[in-house]
Amino acid sequence: MKKIIALLLISLPIFVQAQLDINVRYSVTGPLIPNINYYGTKKISEKISLTYFGLIERTWGEALIGVSYSPTSSLSISSSVGVEHGSKKPRFGASVWTAKGNTSLLVLTEKGAGADNYWYKVNLFQKVSDKFTFGATAWRFYGVGPQARFTSKKLSSTIWTLPAYDFEANNLKVVIGLTIAM
Repeated sequence: MKKIIALLLISLPIFVQAQLDINVRYSVTGPLIPNINYYGTKKISEKISLTYFGLIERTWGEALIGVSYSPTSSLSISSSVGVEHGSKKPRFGASVWTAKGNTSLLVLTEKGAGADNYWYKVNLFQKVSDKFTFGATAWRFYGVGPQARFTSKKLSSTIWTLPAYDFEANNLKVVIGLTIAM
């Protein structure tokens, strides 16, 4: 797993667009959980891109590679396959992103081996200005709640927060994150 993630990071210069996302999740019933995500895309044609994603937490990690298809500038559909920590079976991912005006919707899903080995994230955002975006997020293992984002184009980064209620764990969580465009 670590070799695959290292390979993805080393290959960064050949990719046109990439982002690093670092967040810390706090639960009222547990410890701080850091999470590092790395996502990149490389256009193959006007509508097709190669994608890759890597995630590292304390006790788990994954790496996925895939393809996205963008028939228009406001719609993108992708699928991916990869590996996850502790499993010899593949992990699959899919996503849909769409936007109209200042409103965007992103749906991400993943499935690994086992009935409970799935993940999802849904973001519905409204861009209020070049700096502020507000919306709602439903994120497995994080919870459901409002999300606020502050973007600094000068620093190519976004600071965000998500106070959420996790219905599976029955507790409140607060997530603070930093996304850096590369």
